[in-house]
Amino acid sequence: MTSSSDSSSHASRLAQLRLRAIVGVRSDVEVSEFGQAVGLVVDDVAWVYVTGRHERSLGPALMWALRNNAKALKLFSSESAGDLARIATHFDFVIEVFEVDVAGVACVAMPKIVEKIEVSVADEMFAEFIKSAGADVVREHGVISGEVCGLEVCRVVRATDSGEFGGAGESELEIGVGAHDRETFKLLHGRTATIESLRKVIAEVAARRAVGAQVHPLNRLARERMLRHYVCQSPQLVGAKSLQVAQPPIVRTNLKDVVPCCAVGMSLTGEKMVVIFSVGVDPDVVSFGADARGQINGSAELIFAMPTRDIVPAVERVAQMLRRPARFVGVDVIDSSFKP
Repeated sequence: MTSSSDSSSHASRLAQLRLRAIVGVRSDVEVSEFGQAVGLVVDDVAWVYVTGRHERSLGPALMWALRNNAKALKLFSSESAGDLARIATHFDFVIEVFEVDVAGVACVAMPKIVEKIEVSVADEMFAEFIKSAGADVVREHGVISGEVCGLEVCRVVRATDSGEFGGAGESELEIGVGAHDRETFKLLHGRTATIESLRKVIAEVAARRAVGAQVHPLNRLARERMLRHYVCQSPQLVGAKSLQVAQPPIVRTNLKDVVPCCAVGMSLTGEKMVVIFSVGVDPDVVSFGADARGQINGSAELIFAMPTRDIVPAVERVAQMLRRPARFVGVDVIDSSFKP
């Protein structure tokens, strides 16, 4: 059996070989490995070949290029190249994105246009049920869910079976924190979600997610969304008059994934705002935010709200490369005695 570390090392070696071939340098030329990518600099141009987390690779690559005093970036990816090419347009830095096929052949990637997916009429009918139980209704990429202090506790899904439980493709509300928890909940309580069952889950999660609560698995998940929840209740913390949850530019595929989240609102001076929430030092947060603003409102002010300790010079330097400026706001509410 091949271990994950062996697989990672193999992917890195293959990427280094392909990058040398693309650039046309000797086999003894040193290639650096950083994060889930490899790179080298030739004549002030950073050449980077991505090996993992492709959709969030532009930020780390740009940060590495700047650290190595490069004046341009050529980014090679076998996945999400169109998305990366779209995000690259938001930077005042020479960035070319290339899509690599299975044979290692690279071609210029064209920016991918994002198609907005609306929540279906059938799924929207669950919104009032979720709200009346006490959860916040969240709509993202055609999916409607309920969150408590930023943690998903229920989700509307399409049934995959037919017959006894209705026709294939019908929508149903599943209760639980994540897919495995939802499946367990169905086995224990049946397929029909009741408002009493949902309220019990909401009460338990709310107690665990309260600011100042003891450390628990339920308050270690989705901390960026927990931060968004409390700031939306006190928008003046980021200089806003009002804030509402907004759809992220990319789909979060796993509840455990640490991915920034978004809100939109109006500043105290009446200007439109897009606010990005992040917890932990994230090399790609600026790219994520630039893409979010581009999809939500390209003319809005862009603000990054995060714990003060996570605002580091390397991330701020990437933000300075944006075509339209952005600013950072330190918000420490989830690590303090703050009460909304």
